Amino acid sequence: MDFDAERLRRFIKIEGHTSPQGSPQNYFFLKRADGVLQVFTCDSPSSCPKQLTFFEEGVENYYLSPCRSYLAVVVNSSGSEHGPIVLVDIEKQTTKIVLQDIDAQSGMVVWAIDGSRFLFRSNIENKRDYKIYEYCLSTHSYVLKIDCEGWGYPLQYSPCGGYLLFGVASSGANQDVYLYDINLGSSRHLTPHEGAVRYEAAFLGHHTKVLFLSDLDSDSGFKRLYLMDIEKSTVHKLGKEFEWDLSGLQVSSDSLYYAFVVNEAGFSKLIVVNSESGLEELIPDVGGVLNSFVFTSANDLLMSYQSPTRSSDCYCYCLRNQSFDQITYCSYQGLNRDSFIEPELIHYKSFDGLEIPAFLYLPENYKPKTPIPMILHFHGGPEGQFRPTFYKHIQYLLQLGIGVCAPNIRGSSGYGADYMALDDYKKRPDGIRDGSELALFLVERGFTDFNRLGIVGGSYGGFMVLSLITNAPNYFAAAVNVVGISNLVTFLKNTKPYRRRLREAEYGPLSDESFLKSISPIHKISKVRTPLLVVHGVTDPRVPISEAEQLVGEMKRLEKEVESLFFDDEGHGIRKLSNQFTYFENMIKFFLKNLS
Repeated sequence: MDFDAERLRRFIKIEGHTSPQGSPQNYFFLKRADGVLQVFTCDSPSSCPKQLTFFEEGVENYYLSPCRSYLAVVVNSSGSEHGPIVLVDIEKQTTKIVLQDIDAQSGMVVWAIDGSRFLFRSNIENKRDYKIYEYCLSTHSYVLKIDCEGWGYPLQYSPCGGYLLFGVASSGANQDVYLYDINLGSSRHLTPHEGAVRYEAAFLGHHTKVLFLSDLDSDSGFKRLYLMDIEKSTVHKLGKEFEWDLSGLQVSSDSLYYAFVVNEAGFSKLIVVNSESGLEELIPDVGGVLNSFVFTSANDLLMSYQSPTRSSDCYCYCLRNQSFDQITYCSYQGLNRDSFIEPELIHYKSFDGLEIPAFLYLPENYKPKTPIPMILHFHGGPEGQFRPTFYKHIQYLLQLGIGVCAPNIRGSSGYGADYMALDDYKKRPDGIRDGSELALFLVERGFTDFNRLGIVGGSYGGFMVLSLITNAPNYFAAAVNVVGISNLVTFLKNTKPYRRRLREAEYGPLSDESFLKSISPIHKISKVRTPLLVVHGVTDPRVPISEAEQLVGEMKRLEKEVESLFFDDEGHGIRKLSNQFTYFENMIKFFLKNLS
């Protein structure tokens, strides 16, 4: 198949529905409308959705009040991640700004059980530390509730309303959980520990019982389920152990059920447990990846799933009568879903014998040992994970006869804390070598050759792209760097202050500039032989536009082949539909031109 811009547009316009909340009488979810995400509602699976928010640039997220009368939404602001929190009165269709600051990040709303107030986090005071605030609907004002240093975030009001759970993170692999007594105005540290330990937490029935997902004493580095009795100062494991990582801890409003997700090699398995009997409930397996789930007040489960061949839709499962309903139905723009292709989960050995998982997508009717154009796809993070979700552009590339291989190199999440730490600081070059070893693996097994091998990645994936075309310059025929890091020193100096501490924990401190320079691709541009496309959003608060500007400038100075695509109204990623058309068309044409 030849490139067809109109057909590509149909792929990019495929719908998705996510983040269901509410009840069977009043479902809410996110859906793309006019190119941006908005909140919609419907009163039954068969009813027509009604749009509730109409913000020009859409919303980043929304939080429904327990009485379903209000929405607290975080509004998008040109991708800057500094949009306001806005309170929406659903019945009156009025909006009121809760907090707005053009240089502060706010969000992670947690509603009180009676819907009279909510918690949120913000770094509005010093633009560095996330503190926890409480907004009261009766006075339409907020106050500083909990003063935190670092990345503070609210977790939950206790069922009795007298206590709060909140967390503080010092890195992606290290968190702490605290119990805050509202009457006394004091906090108790529930999780003192040494080293890096991950925690998720939720009350179970009373403020004296807390469930945790944590890797606190795990030999494998996987999270396990624990129950803490605060009054007795005891912690013990609950349930069986899984040989995979766990996440997404949720407890029903009456504490009769708790649930979490098992990350099985990137696929999701939802586990729901009756807290009284300790028995697992049998939940329908939709298959693929669970984007989100939540208990309703009636103990129904609202979920959104997607898979490599199915865009995200929302579902409702009733625990009382085991009924299962699909709430939303994506439009596939007249495209044949039967033509979409599932990837194969493969493993390859890196330079030190470590087995690296990767998802390999091959075009229909691929003949073994036949070299074809192939693109390596690197996820961001670096503590991210490529998961088998619905990638519209990958399905389009496959129809053009181009294969894709997406690895989860060392440092990726989903495989336990030990695996996630394998690329920290001075170990960074090991993760880069995982990428070059994948290129060798695919060429040696006849999937492609170096003249037809491309590479793409966003954010940290962009750093991987630049690192590979400078460290293995003969391996790649085309490269696309999206919002990527080119210079770790300038990145750490120029990224927003609220991100710097977490990023130094991963990449290394600014006090060690010599090491950061030694692994920064900007200082190795003279080695580049690969044509490069650089894509970036001007308002990016995470990886500043200066990372792209200096990269393009150095490539041009050294007369290297480079193209650039900058978006004035985008931040850390390309969100708007019109911009996605431009980005994907340029990217795909770039690969077609160079992967001969």
